[in-house]
Amino acid sequence: MSRASELFLKRMAAARERLLATRISDPALAYCVAGISRVEESLRRPLRVVVLGECNSGKTSVTDLLIGNGLLPTSVVANTHIPVLVTHAPAAAIFGIDAKGNRIRVDGNSDDPLTDRTFQALQISLPLERLRRFQILDTPSAGNPAAFVGDADIVLWCTVSTRAWTESERATWLGLPKRFGRNSLLVATHKDGLQTDDDVERVLNRLRGLTGGLFREAVLVSAESIDDQSVEFEQDSGAEALRSAIDRVASDIVDRRTQKAEKIVRRLARLAFHQFALDEVRLETVELLRSWEAHALALVDQLSEGKKTAPQTIEALLVAYADYAEKLRPGVVTGDSVPVLRSQALTVPMQWPNQSLPATRLVRTLVSDLTGLLRMLSGNSIFMDPTVKAEYQTARAILLTLADLDGAFDALGKMLGTPLVSPSPA
Repeated sequence: MSRASELFLKRMAAARERLLATRISDPALAYCVAGISRVEESLRRPLRVVVLGECNSGKTSVTDLLIGNGLLPTSVVANTHIPVLVTHAPAAAIFGIDAKGNRIRVDGNSDDPLTDRTFQALQISLPLERLRRFQILDTPSAGNPAAFVGDADIVLWCTVSTRAWTESERATWLGLPKRFGRNSLLVATHKDGLQTDDDVERVLNRLRGLTGGLFREAVLVSAESIDDQSVEFEQDSGAEALRSAIDRVASDIVDRRTQKAEKIVRRLARLAFHQFALDEVRLETVELLRSWEAHALALVDQLSEGKKTAPQTIEALLVAYADYAEKLRPGVVTGDSVPVLRSQALTVPMQWPNQSLPATRLVRTLVSDLTGLLRMLSGNSIFMDPTVKAEYQTARAILLTLADLDGAFDALGKMLGTPLVSPSPA
């Protein structure tokens, strides 16, 4: 896992724990906490490496190289005609998986009759640190490769170096989803059958020429399992090169996942902020909020009808927001407590949508953000017991940080060509 992903997970865990610690019973917070938990779970899920190839292409030996040569119980999986999943566990164990998905342990000393059945797959659990990051699925040669790649993150195609990349292999590979191209490696086995370094380089060049664009990298490895854990063996066998190539692919996958997760969390927090503490509005501010909503809706309608441009609409919304915010809490906009903020989330200049529908959608989101901020200013929690007030303020601050509303308003400033003062009352 990359450093950025680790930091993101730590921030999400801290935010979730702080939201739970407020002990505020609010559906919006509950949904947000549950969503963050799902995001954390998804990012912590081990990547699945699926090993494919034709008969006798050395798939099991490649799996053995990945986890540590000699650690895979080949006496159990040799010549198997069912898939074998290798996962992490505190203690070593072997399970058979039947047609109903039940796991039955098959490496014990008991004579349990349940073990005398036909299994659809085997699962081997080993206490290896590297298996915390990867699950490895060794597939049977007789099976349809497309049946095993549905949950794959990284795909390895094993081919024998002395007859590498046949027409049948090409046809099978081209039948798989194209999305695996950037996350796949071509692994040429039986490197130990090549005589010289020149032979190795010649095979690699041939493979790159024949498979250009189909795989991210090509790696040569020895196919025979040797009970050797030395550094020299790791290098000579190609195990080190193979693991390094997988690490590079995995790093890119994790980075992309983290970027998507950040967008999901921002969206989730923004929606939670819009709905948070709806019942905490002071009665004397209800009419003022209704007036704001009517005015904002009228401006959006003018944008939709082409009577105003997007920048004009946003300027009008921000002016109106400042007016209503001052009425709800004098000094919150005109005072010195609201600094000009800059978000680190934006790395490229943003442009206005060319079509009216995306522009209207963006402005509607802005209206929801500003409405949520005005509800904060009109909340009963401001006048509550200090302890309760502090918890509401904490929850709102967390949601605002996760939603990165300062980043959204910074984006608007770039769109308008001028810096905007953050309208956040926090």
